[in-house]
Amino acid sequence: MKSRNVIAETIELTKVYTGGIVALKNVSMSVRKGEIFALLGPNGAGKTTLFKILLSIVKATSGETEICGLPPSTPESRNSIGYLPENHNFPYHLTGAGLLRFTGRLYGMRKEEIESRIEELLETVGMTRWASTRLKKYSKGMAQRIGLAQALMPDPDLLLLDEPTDGVDPVGRVEIRDLLRRLQSEGKTIMLNSHLLSEVESIADSVAILSGGRLIRMCSIDELTRRQCRFEIEADMNGCDFGFANESVMII
Repeated sequence: MKSRNVIAETIELTKVYTGGIVALKNVSMSVRKGEIFALLGPNGAGKTTLFKILLSIVKATSGETEICGLPPSTPESRNSIGYLPENHNFPYHLTGAGLLRFTGRLYGMRKEEIESRIEELLETVGMTRWASTRLKKYSKGMAQRIGLAQALMPDPDLLLLDEPTDGVDPVGRVEIRDLLRRLQSEGKTIMLNSHLLSEVESIADSVAILSGGRLIRMCSIDELTRRQCRFEIEADMNGCDFGFANESVMII
């Protein structure tokens, strides 16, 4: 890693799945400590694959990756990471508190530490009232809140959030954004995936635009939303597939 201020970095990262499906191609990017960094792009752009490589769930075909100062293949690299997957499917028989207790055990936390952390996190995400309610009775918004709580269980330095506001009502989205800003003010670094520019521009400091597995552009939100910048986008309504028209962003 080139800078102590960088918490996650990829260099020429490529992932090709069986059958020749290219999920990522020569992606080089870096995330600075303390920022909210967004991966923006349509479904199938490679955002989730990049997260999975950072977490060592998926192995890269080629390229270099480093997270929290270590290669993803090192188990210790995940000690300081919290993860909220897209379309998570936590065991429905657990209660909210039960899920957090289970997560704490997976991280090897002490019993006393787990119980103290559960109380703190339930209050942080506004779920204290539903601590004893089984997950099967949770609404989408409640499920996302408890999902954020489990990601925060080990008090991580870096949060990886895959579509954290997906399916959440407008009020819930605002509350989640406020929570992420509060976590950032406490020193957390946050990486989030989204296909919605409106979500990204309201919260992120920096953004990387992916399309078809390629990095189209990486810049600050201010640069992305300047009035003199224009992006050419095409839509294939028949295939319900959305993507960027060109492999490079047009700035006019």
